[in-house]
Amino acid sequence: MPYEWSSPPECAQLGAASSHQPGLRLSLSAHNALSREGFAGFIGATAALMAVPLLAFLGHTVLWVIAAALGSALCAIWLALKASWRRGQVREEFELWSDLAILRRINPNGQLQEWRANPYWVEVHMSKDDGPVPDYLTLRGGGRVVEIGAFLSQEERPLLAADLQSAFLNAARQV
Repeated sequence: MPYEWSSPPECAQLGAASSHQPGLRLSLSAHNALSREGFAGFIGATAALMAVPLLAFLGHTVLWVIAAALGSALCAIWLALKASWRRGQVREEFELWSDLAILRRINPNGQLQEWRANPYWVEVHMSKDDGPVPDYLTLRGGGRVVEIGAFLSQEERPLLAADLQSAFLNAARQV
């Protein structure tokens, strides 16, 4: 699963933020179906299969026209897969204390975005159709609305929402 809790959200022991260690941590990462080795293998196999039709044109000048077209197609595939793989490098980290919730998003370019709120006032909201993805999950608190887990699958977001609600209820009980 692309997200992992440090302990079950409903039974975590949450201390104050002054205790320095969060009582609960959540790590989220986008799922990449293609590893680096898989990427290299796919590009190599595609290049080999694209080269097969070129054998019929050995010794003809049209070979260079076809080779240029196939090379351009291979380059486009390479760039598209690299862009997709890079977009999949986004990570989110959520930490919860009894008096503080922090969500950090680390973008593919290394940029860090951070949101802080009092967990007692945080609302977990899931929009069925109003977001950029189905079952769009947001947290409202600290004067802002932030998305969480937008890169997760449609089946995973409702599970995460239930876990987050349990975590915030647990935090409210421990205040």
